[in-house]
Amino acid sequence: MDAGAEARSYLLRNDAHDIDGVLLGRPHPPVLGVIIGVTPGETTPETEYDKAVRAVAQGAQTLTDVTTDGDPTLRRRVLESLNVSYGTVPTYEVFRRIRRDGWAARDAVLTVLEEQADEGVDFFTVHASGTPETARALGASDRVIPVTSRGGAMMVEVMDGPGGENPYLGCFDEVLELCRASGAALSLAGTFRPGSIADAMDAAHLAEIEVQAELVRRAQEKGVKVSVELVNHVPVHLIPAYCELGREKLHGAPFGALGPSPTDIAITYDHVAGAIGATTAALHGTSWVTCVTAGEHCRIPDAEDIVTAVKYFQIALHIAEVGRTGDLSRDAKLSRARNDNDWTAMAELAVHPADAQAMVERQGYHHGEACTMCRGTCPLVRGKAIRARQR
Repeated sequence: MDAGAEARSYLLRNDAHDIDGVLLGRPHPPVLGVIIGVTPGETTPETEYDKAVRAVAQGAQTLTDVTTDGDPTLRRRVLESLNVSYGTVPTYEVFRRIRRDGWAARDAVLTVLEEQADEGVDFFTVHASGTPETARALGASDRVIPVTSRGGAMMVEVMDGPGGENPYLGCFDEVLELCRASGAALSLAGTFRPGSIADAMDAAHLAEIEVQAELVRRAQEKGVKVSVELVNHVPVHLIPAYCELGREKLHGAPFGALGPSPTDIAITYDHVAGAIGATTAALHGTSWVTCVTAGEHCRIPDAEDIVTAVKYFQIALHIAEVGRTGDLSRDAKLSRARNDNDWTAMAELAVHPADAQAMVERQGYHHGEACTMCRGTCPLVRGKAIRARQR
């Protein structure tokens, strides 16, 4: 039995967005998400839209747009054309309006959220749980990476100095009303999420989780869909502990993982490390998982990076689902097909059937034929011969 409040779930969809949406919450299988977004000078709306199309075709269930230049082109095109739950990180535009254009913090927050809610954005990833007290304590902390969140660093900059406050907190009731009216969900980002596994479970992040829990309570009282970004850079043995915290403290709200990354040294193989972390997180109650790509922390991923990451994470979530439910049926069917050297059935039952079928065709395998690993010494072929003689 999970500790804490009864698990809650909801349909991740803005009332104004004509999509199927996806159910989010522990009673349902974990949702798989992908990050896209324009970084000026490095990528374009056209390039990022292609990534979005390919990610959705591969099976991604959510897209989070991290565009930082304020250009709505990508957002509007995805909302108009793809059947996928779509979210943004309003903090980037809120920060631009406060710092570049001189807007009052309250006006920036509410205007940006209202504009995007009216367009049909399904969920907002907001940095509402970082407090000035935690921000000021960073200078004396022994964190390896003081702030790893891009939006979190923006909020720390706004909060830094006399009288600095979190722009979201002063108008959080209005934010909740806006979300309730539109059907958009809130995803509470980790301003002080760990950026190194050495920082996991430190005072800054634990303090923020307490704030997130209070914001969840307020959101639920207003009838607002809400989840929490919880598991990030965390050693594998602490992933279950983070999930236990989520079950105990977050009032049944879904909580999710960015990856998570269980090691910091997998540069160029972060998608492999992230998939390992995702298996553990999903097994212990994480409701959504966002892919990390091979070049995470080093470069903007291309479309192939994203497709590969989605494939790895789909395998990870299947492994976790087997562990969660004990349902071995699909794996057993494939194993029976393998025992029969039935290559067509094996391809059909694989996590990625097209890839498996391409391999079969490339190798030229036929039903009953052993693979090149064993050929004449294939134990499956020999085993069938032994059983035939014993009958």
